[in-house]
Amino acid sequence: MSFDRTRALLGLPVAALLACSGDESVGSSGTYTSASTTSASTTTDGTASSSSSSSSSSGASETDTSTGSTSTSSTTGVVDPLLVDCGDPPKGAEGANYQHTPSASGGVPGYTWSASGLADGLSINEFTGVISGTPTVAGLYTFELSVTDTKGTMAMTTCPSIEVAAGLSIDLGGIDAPCISGDGSLLDYVKGGDGSAIACSAPGGTGNGKLPAGLGVDADTCKIVGSMEETRYGTWVWMVRAVQNGAEAWVPYCATQSQQAPKAYKIAGTHSGGKDQLAPAVGSFKDGAALLFDGDGEPKFEVTTTCGNTCFYSFYYSVSASPFGGGECLADKDGCFGLCPLVPDMNEPDGDTQTKCTLLPEMGLPKEGFRHEMWAKGAPAADAYKGRPWVLQYSIDYCISTSDTACVGKDNILKNGGGSNLEFAVIMQPSG
Repeated sequence: MSFDRTRALLGLPVAALLACSGDESVGSSGTYTSASTTSASTTTDGTASSSSSSSSSSGASETDTSTGSTSTSSTTGVVDPLLVDCGDPPKGAEGANYQHTPSASGGVPGYTWSASGLADGLSINEFTGVISGTPTVAGLYTFELSVTDTKGTMAMTTCPSIEVAAGLSIDLGGIDAPCISGDGSLLDYVKGGDGSAIACSAPGGTGNGKLPAGLGVDADTCKIVGSMEETRYGTWVWMVRAVQNGAEAWVPYCATQSQQAPKAYKIAGTHSGGKDQLAPAVGSFKDGAALLFDGDGEPKFEVTTTCGNTCFYSFYYSVSASPFGGGECLADKDGCFGLCPLVPDMNEPDGDTQTKCTLLPEMGLPKEGFRHEMWAKGAPAADAYKGRPWVLQYSIDYCISTSDTACVGKDNILKNGGGSNLEFAVIMQPSG
């Protein structure tokens, strides 16, 4: 350690002691005294004898009944030097809980602790010496540690640096798809953090999508476990939360049921320039900005079957809880969600309106079905979603018929649609 052992601590009534990592500096204010003792005994010839000696006993008087001799002594014990030990400060990370406990020995117990040079967000408990808190800025922090005993003796040392790493995050750009599936794990894409164990869960709730029946996430490996039990056609997306010493990171996971019901209609979709129609779409949002997912024609899905010269269609859909669905769109006649195209309309509070979906084929007969899109609006996302992805999941049921009443209402759609349905997710990523 680089601290100068000869530094004077002005104003203290006793000598200041310095130590680091087991070094010792002798300079205690304790004293040691001894008293001479006199003993008397009778010899076998009846003569008396006396002698003197030095004793280091603890100030007690005792009598030897076999000889009749008595001895008395008095001392004050030596106080061990006051030492402070930094220990081995662990690595920390921005946004993660941190704790480290240095140690002290010697002196007169009843220590008071202080430290200087700690990372922002960390502090030391003056009574226990525990260094704790949540670091806010990455870097290396060399700090000075001092302890004072009840007699005013102080020991100081310069401690090894505490490394504060960048906060825990996941390299979403390194994932080949918009979400982790199959045998993948977010542990393969970790950036930053303090290096300690990560625990994973799928907590559900607003913005966290839908965990399909039969599947879960292993807390330790962060891999998907179980078997898919959903029968609806499409892809489920749900958010997995990774926690490391209180710091959180969120990652979208997904699983697909690619088998349709035997009598389901043909569903063909395009979006994001990709070939996988069931892959989640990706939107973006900025902190503090109103939310909008509208791909100007995409995602686009065509639902077709044998219909005829007269063709009626209908659909029933629901959406998972998410930051979408609030704000000015609540006052608009079209609401905050839809499947048919949006077109500009300055007469509407939010500047656009929803038109009808398109029958297929657009020109000519016989008709085969219809085409639809997807859109959603909302007020700015709450602070809880700042800097993290979240999910909007559509669950859609379809009905196509030559009868104008066969597809009216939810019950008829489910009854007469041949089990035609679609699960489709939108992953919203933070930007800017």
